[in-house]
Amino acid sequence: MPDVKEPLQRSHIVLLVLLSTATFFEGYDFILLNLVLPYLKQDFGLTLRQAGYAASVIASGTIAAFFLMRLGDSLGRRAMLLWTVLGYTLATGLTAVTTDIVGFVALQFIARVFLVAEWGISTVILAEELPASRRGFGISLVQGAAGVGGIVGSALFPIVSKVSLGWRAMYLIGLVPLALVFFIRTQMSETKRYAAQRALAPPPRWTEVLAPQHRKTLIVVALLWFFMYLGYTPILTFWTTFAMNDRGLTPKQVSLVIAIAYTVGLSGFVTAGKLMDVWGRRPTSVLFFGVGSLATAAAFLGPPSIWGMGISLVVLIFFATAYLAICATFTAELFPTRLRASASGWTNNTVGRIGMVLAPTLVGLLAERLANPATLARSGVGPAVALMGLSPLVCAALVLAFLPETRNRELEEIAG
Repeated sequence: MPDVKEPLQRSHIVLLVLLSTATFFEGYDFILLNLVLPYLKQDFGLTLRQAGYAASVIASGTIAAFFLMRLGDSLGRRAMLLWTVLGYTLATGLTAVTTDIVGFVALQFIARVFLVAEWGISTVILAEELPASRRGFGISLVQGAAGVGGIVGSALFPIVSKVSLGWRAMYLIGLVPLALVFFIRTQMSETKRYAAQRALAPPPRWTEVLAPQHRKTLIVVALLWFFMYLGYTPILTFWTTFAMNDRGLTPKQVSLVIAIAYTVGLSGFVTAGKLMDVWGRRPTSVLFFGVGSLATAAAFLGPPSIWGMGISLVVLIFFATAYLAICATFTAELFPTRLRASASGWTNNTVGRIGMVLAPTLVGLLAERLANPATLARSGVGPAVALMGLSPLVCAALVLAFLPETRNRELEEIAG
């Protein structure tokens, strides 16, 4: 297979900028819920249990995004990108003026549906438009923009939350992507592959991707997402609690470690993308899933010093954040154009997100059994997350056993 690096055209660069900007605000909006939850409890008079219920309902929007994702195969990539950006922007902006928890949850549920659909549609567009030799890097770069959005949101919150509007001002900033709608309308066309496919055949039925010829790949990719989320979600959910309760770090130390870890660690997106295009999807997957699993154990079972915890978290974030880009690349490449958006919806937004929803509960159950107040595993959270962190090893096994190498291959050749 010849290693020919096709140059990126101006249209490709414009596409990367537009989609990176849209996905940046996805990460920004996602992080806001974690930041404002204490303020919601105070402003709306919520108990801890009620706040947890609210967060769970909002998170379920990631599963409901399936219904929007599959429309990408019938209404088109460009149209769905426009609607998803418009939808999550308006829902985020309206959140700033909500007066009760019911309205807040409803608007953030809607925002989450549109956000996740935009994320998936962006990946499909990149796969169909970028040169084969640049697909891995392009998809990883745009995925990484969400992480940058999360970092910026975290940095802005202590400043913006002090203005008269408080936490609501953060959601008003979420109106900025409305400007993207204009640029998408004027700078983006429908993907060439989708336009050619629609000229040949009508839109697919929503169950067509479940046909026998696609079933094996659909199951394997769905399991890839499921086990990835089982290992990835607890890292994001429990590290702060673990660091403060089991390792005795102060809130200031936790904030510093997280800021450094995510700033340095997000380079893992770019590294994984380059390696996928140069080295191959399969070896890169094995490297990142394998080392990421070991890094999870080191971060949650290692020494309690702030230096040790900081270094282990940097390594963990470097490898673990790239899980998303690897799974997204395989999903976008392994299905035919007429079913690419539907396949993403079935694998990521249904089976995969079930793993995301189950992961915190499983950690809680394991932690109860593994807790030992006499050791560093006081609450049991560390051993529980370390054990769940082995799930990506299943992903590595699935890739080696069932998925083809797609590096430098055109989508039509892969799907064929």
